[in-house]
Amino acid sequence: MSEHINILAIGDVIGKAGRRALQQHLPDIIDRHMIDFVIANGENLASGRGITPNTAAEMFRLGVNVLTNGNHCWDQRDFMKIIESDDRFVRPANFTRHAPGRGWTIQETAGGIPVAVVNVIGQIFMGPWDSPFEAVDRVINEIPEDVRIIVVDMHAEATSEKMGMGWYLDGRSSFVYGTHTHVPTCDETIRPKGTAYQTDLGMTGSYQSVIGNKVDGCLVRMVQGLPQRFEVVERGASVYATRVKVDVASGQAIEIERIYRAPG
Repeated sequence: MSEHINILAIGDVIGKAGRRALQQHLPDIIDRHMIDFVIANGENLASGRGITPNTAAEMFRLGVNVLTNGNHCWDQRDFMKIIESDDRFVRPANFTRHAPGRGWTIQETAGGIPVAVVNVIGQIFMGPWDSPFEAVDRVINEIPEDVRIIVVDMHAEATSEKMGMGWYLDGRSSFVYGTHTHVPTCDETIRPKGTAYQTDLGMTGSYQSVIGNKVDGCLVRMVQGLPQRFEVVERGASVYATRVKVDVASGQAIEIERIYRAPG
């Protein structure tokens, strides 16, 4: 009988509300779905802007194995120090070569199975980053051949760019998913060559909001066209995540399932 593991991927965790929701629900999700490895996007952990040592430690205590990032990666200056010394953090591999930290990591499950986690950021509507496609090619060539399970967080705005990455990596990775837009998509699927894919995992944060931010401030900017500081909603978060079962020998996905937990 072929051995498999269950990987849980959690999209952008938004501020205190998102962290509280994971405190409440993540241990049960891990137990109920027999999760072996957990990845979360942490770029919004600290009041919606970046990662601090304390918010990261909170996630690791809950069972998160790797924290990925995105465009808010450097919003908390202390993070530039800890990313250099802790390989459980990754930042987009197509950031400038001068950026601290790394764009991929290999961590093991409790059973000793290695999982490679790769982070890239999109170019469309996102910024002057290098090509995520060239970066992911470079990284996959660097990952040892005996590491069969590869998971890619594509932090991007455009659904087309995320979908392109999913097809580009079909057969070369176990799971490709999108983060950043904070709205879950219902297109979870397994591509023909065995790569699981979802355009966006959604956020773990309050959906009584505009992508996690207080409605009034967002509407001032949208309706009146005036500058407005966004404030994160700090209560009432939902949890959205996706479980993928992966065959250990081949690295191919066997199942993909969205997971939801309501506020409360």
